[in-house]
Amino acid sequence: MDGDSTYSVVALLLTIVFGLIGAVQLIGPRFVLEAYRRWDYGPRVRLVTGVLDVVAAIMLAVPVFRASGIALAAILTFGSVIVFLSHRQYRYAVPAIGLMIALVPAAVAVPRPAQVQFIAQRQAPMDAPTVMAANDGATATLSAEGLETSGLERQF
Repeated sequence: MDGDSTYSVVALLLTIVFGLIGAVQLIGPRFVLEAYRRWDYGPRVRLVTGVLDVVAAIMLAVPVFRASGIALAAILTFGSVIVFLSHRQYRYAVPAIGLMIALVPAAVAVPRPAQVQFIAQRQAPMDAPTVMAANDGATATLSAEGLETSGLERQF
């Protein structure tokens, strides 16, 4: 397994974790309801938190939205750490801190735009044969007479 796929697996695992956290929040088992009541948080806070956790999970699963999902997940997790620490729930704060740390390698799995490469060329005569060369999705036309770089670096 190469490095990029390892980071993608981390992002997938975080997707599952945040999906489960959101589902637990939305289902509202007794221990969750009692914690929210004990800490004076209304039922809407639990529902909004659950929906945001599910949204973060969906965004983490879709590579195009992964950066936003990491940001949302980081905000939610940081908030939960603060809540746990302020209510002296240290044994719950530690895994939440671990979850925040796991968001760092997931950030490596965020797709990056392809490098844009500029190659200057002089105009070739209309009857000159041309060769098409592709590099990271970009296409350059080369004439039989060669490529004029005019100070730009040729990259292939």
